[in-house]
Amino acid sequence: MSESNMIDLSKVIGVYGLCNTGAVLVHAIDYPEDKVLASINGENPQWCELTEACREGEDELELGFFLGSLFVPICEVMRFYGGSE
Repeated sequence: MSESNMIDLSKVIGVYGLCNTGAVLVHAIDYPEDKVLASINGENPQWCELTEACREGEDELELGFFLGSLFVPICEVMRFYGGSE
């Protein structure tokens, strides 16, 4: 992987695994505005509003955010500490 394609892990605070080659990365949380800055594999981060929604096939509302059409439940985002030196 070239250096220009490397993910700056010091700016990643959370990870939601999608598959063995992809993950939703959480880069920042804006608590006053209830938003998270998220991307897939570090590409094109975007601000996503926190909302409540049901997971597919379930009836219970959960706190999370939509990255495109993908709902990411906050309770399943793993805290990431590996980027700082």
